[in-house]
Amino acid sequence: MSKIISLAIPLFILMDFIGTIPVFLALTQAWQQRERIRIAIAASLLAGAIVLVFAVSGRQILNYFALSVEAARVGGGLLLLYIAFEMILSGKMVYMGTANLSARNLIVSPLAIPMLAGPGSMTFAMIAFLGLEGIEKAYLFVAIVLAVLFGAGLLSLSSLVHKFLGPEFARGLEKITAVVISFVALEMIMSGIKTFFFSGGQ
Repeated sequence: MSKIISLAIPLFILMDFIGTIPVFLALTQAWQQRERIRIAIAASLLAGAIVLVFAVSGRQILNYFALSVEAARVGGGLLLLYIAFEMILSGKMVYMGTANLSARNLIVSPLAIPMLAGPGSMTFAMIAFLGLEGIEKAYLFVAIVLAVLFGAGLLSLSSLVHKFLGPEFARGLEKITAVVISFVALEMIMSGIKTFFFSGGQ
């Protein structure tokens, strides 16, 4: 169980459900609460499916481009580090101009892609899947399901979160999660470098 939790927490953070709350509210302000819940669940499920597919096909992607797992760890870690800096410095307000999209288009983009199923969550899932053996690979599937369910619930209740805690709370919490992402990124980078130099690479 601890292994599943150790995978679910970074996935939840990297899918950035917390940081998506202000944008989700802005994009769905024209809909009633029931429709908001439907959009939140659909976008979360689609994002989870995308992350899972990318994780499972990660080995084929690496083999096609003749890349090592260590290179993927270091490259993915650098990408996550960049994403963490972007979250801290700029935020996600660039999506506010898409508020007039239909519900179907909104679910696919920008909510599912790239806000929830972004390069950070997909890269982490791929690296995690490659690092698991045998039945342990099912842990990642369970972790994705947990992250998606919890995230969908959070977005569904985002109106209440926004009402009682205010928009600044969500933005501040996003900055904190960005710091955690930077820790995950550095761990991936150091692990990739250590494995490559001390285990002979691939």
